[in-house]
Amino acid sequence: MKEALKELVHMKGEGRAVAVLGDMLELGPTSPALHHGLNEAIKANHIDLVYCCGPLMRNLWDALSTGKRGGYAENSAGLEAQLVAAIRAGDAIMIKGSLGSKMKTIVTALEKRFPGKAAHDEAAV
Repeated sequence: MKEALKELVHMKGEGRAVAVLGDMLELGPTSPALHHGLNEAIKANHIDLVYCCGPLMRNLWDALSTGKRGGYAENSAGLEAQLVAAIRAGDAIMIKGSLGSKMKTIVTALEKRFPGKAAHDEAAV
């Protein structure tokens, strides 16, 4: 996840670097601390806006400064509308989370809103 956040900044053009992060489900008992710790990578890589999805990502959401908070929801269905409404042309968007986080629904919603402009890596969905 930290490496993906580094890459997001390199993709940023005129718009914002937007991270949309779902729960990482395979981390074991230290999972809450690891999710919380992503805040350091977000600050270090100058990510503009963060959307968090899932109860584990709530740990990151609580650590984010107010200016970095894009939105939070318990699941991808709850996050979808607020994210799609906020994205602007020129934004670089990274969507990442475990398959169980169902982040693919958000990718699909963005593809519908921006037909012909969406580019994504299936391995990152």
